[in-house]
Amino acid sequence: MSDDTIKSKPDPATAMAELRQSARTVQLATVDADGLPRCSYTPFAFDEDGALLIFISDLSRHTGELLNQPRCSAMLIADEAASSEVYARLRVTWACRAEFIAREAPGWGERLARLKARQGKLVELLETLADFRLFRLVPESGLFVMGFGQAYQLHGQALDEFEHVREA
Repeated sequence: MSDDTIKSKPDPATAMAELRQSARTVQLATVDADGLPRCSYTPFAFDEDGALLIFISDLSRHTGELLNQPRCSAMLIADEAASSEVYARLRVTWACRAEFIAREAPGWGERLARLKARQGKLVELLETLADFRLFRLVPESGLFVMGFGQAYQLHGQALDEFEHVREA
């Protein structure tokens, strides 16, 4: 989705819904055992309650980091190439709590099916690999930015209420 598309739709709820629909990867910020921040990305899907589902390998640093420190940040951001101004790219950032979902846990199959539906057949192959783990990233707070002077603090049970940020 381009920023130009959003300019014709000033409603933040509509813009957020379009970003959530169009984004296929989430940017992650985790913390290692020494307290150093790390960033990465991974494909994702949304759970029925709006949590982000990620299926990641034990070989990835962020897997161990999420197991040891379940606090993280997640960001969806508009494609740089489709943005008219890189300083004001459409984006949402959430502070999240990571929850590991064991393969034998209730709902594991349904959640993985959501990933398959959004990300395609490769998830079926990854499912056969024992080192892949399913996590839910549960947003606890968030900030949605539509452009210059268009930042919104997210509120409400589902973080779907927008409060215009007027001062830094």
